[in-house]
Amino acid sequence: MNCEQYRQLISARVDTELTEQERGSLEEHLTQCSECEQYSEQINELERLTAEWEEAQMPADVEQAILAGTKREPGGWLGRLWSGSYHVPRPIAWAALAVLLFLSVNSLMNRDNSTPAEQLIISPEDSQPVQRIILTEADVVRTFTTGASGTDL
Repeated sequence: MNCEQYRQLISARVDTELTEQERGSLEEHLTQCSECEQYSEQINELERLTAEWEEAQMPADVEQAILAGTKREPGGWLGRLWSGSYHVPRPIAWAALAVLLFLSVNSLMNRDNSTPAEQLIISPEDSQPVQRIILTEADVVRTFTTGASGTDL
């Protein structure tokens, strides 16, 4: 083994990851190599200093501010509307309601209550032929404007 490999063993020793055989080989090398022994002392000193450090505590308000910033809103405008975080300005809401009301009333007023011609076919009890007369609104208007004789009024 070379010194680079022994230095990796020194780092593994700090992490207590060495086998007994590796530990014995490392100790023997450290007695013979002053550079690796010096490296081992530096690593041990660094380990001792870091063990003395206290764990820094984050202030609670900073932690809460960070956590609040990571909350995700539900996706899309529909999710925001459903969660209550989407605000519709009052004039826009009233305008939308007025348009909806207008369309509803208009739809009810213009409803075609006529029955399709296929449903008007009557089959009489006796087999007499049935004569159908279907007048449209245009026919009625034309009749009033032309008169009975066929000339314009």
